[in-house]
Amino acid sequence: MSLVLIAEDEDAMLDIFAQIVEDLGHRALRAHDGEAALLLARTQPPELVVSDHMMPRRTGVELLRELRADTALREVPFLLLSAARPPGLEEATAFLAKPVDLDTFETAVRRLLRVRPATDAAPEARPGAVHPDGAMREEMLNWVAHEIKTPLSSARLNAQMLLRRPSVRADPDERKHAEAILRQLDRMNGLVTSILDAARLSDGKLLLRQERGDFASFLQGLVQEWRELQPQVDFRLVGAEQPLQLSFDSERVRNILNNLLSNAVKYGGERKHVEVSLSLSPGLAVVHVRDWGQGIAAAEVPNIFERFHRADGAGGSGHGLGLYIASAIARMHGGSLSAKSSLGEGSTFSLRLPLMR
Repeated sequence: MSLVLIAEDEDAMLDIFAQIVEDLGHRALRAHDGEAALLLARTQPPELVVSDHMMPRRTGVELLRELRADTALREVPFLLLSAARPPGLEEATAFLAKPVDLDTFETAVRRLLRVRPATDAAPEARPGAVHPDGAMREEMLNWVAHEIKTPLSSARLNAQMLLRRPSVRADPDERKHAEAILRQLDRMNGLVTSILDAARLSDGKLLLRQERGDFASFLQGLVQEWRELQPQVDFRLVGAEQPLQLSFDSERVRNILNNLLSNAVKYGGERKHVEVSLSLSPGLAVVHVRDWGQGIAAAEVPNIFERFHRADGAGGSGHGLGLYIASAIARMHGGSLSAKSSLGEGSTFSLRLPLMR
């Protein structure tokens, strides 16, 4: 049994995180703000700290830096949770974005209780110069993310806990209702995330965290996730057999491809077949996502990457931000996103990313 310190200012979230930790067989120590968490850590040293970022009296990142400065606590693993991506999150041992998935949270807790971080101190963040108005707007965006995503996270975790109950698993109607709640919460989270990303794009504050990695392996993993998520759809992956080193922000590129694959499934028609192919052109790696569904009218294709644009026949779903954000992120990588489509013949979206020099 390990002692896990949980810092979270929302009572509902604090209770459910503590319940999950205790269900895993550990002891939970609760703090409602960063200052109380620091005091508890110094009086009862934990084996793991789980902390929200936006808290009164001391933020999660401030708490992390205080612990790293204490020789007795600097090696304690730190799991940071936040609805936004606060500066300094890379200093944490692990980071999870709210709303937090139940299984993902449990996996992170198990892993961090087994792994001790390196003894080297984490590098200090180097904040750049920010205009006061820009800083105020960014603070407001972070506040909106926290105030909306925290209750979303609480509702989602509670719905997942309900789905684990034997009585709910045994009752098809109960399970159907709980799964419907989860789907709608995920839609709400996607909308909030898209609005915040669009606002940061407008302010030039959406940042990339590019790292060198095997893009072919990344693509294999992503397509496999979709095979498991949508077993009724035939996902075919072509051209990703050999390693391909690229510098890319894996989280942001995952967002782009998830958007394209989601649309391919949604508008793919009765054939239920999606092809993802990876190829090379001069200086570029190109990912094509193709479906054989309803397609897009030729007059609509030039406009689909505009903010708030929704193509005719979209059935009222979507918010008109997904492709706008995806295209912008592709350009931030030095690449591009384009589409070819014909009504009744399906669509092909092409993501181009620069090769490493």
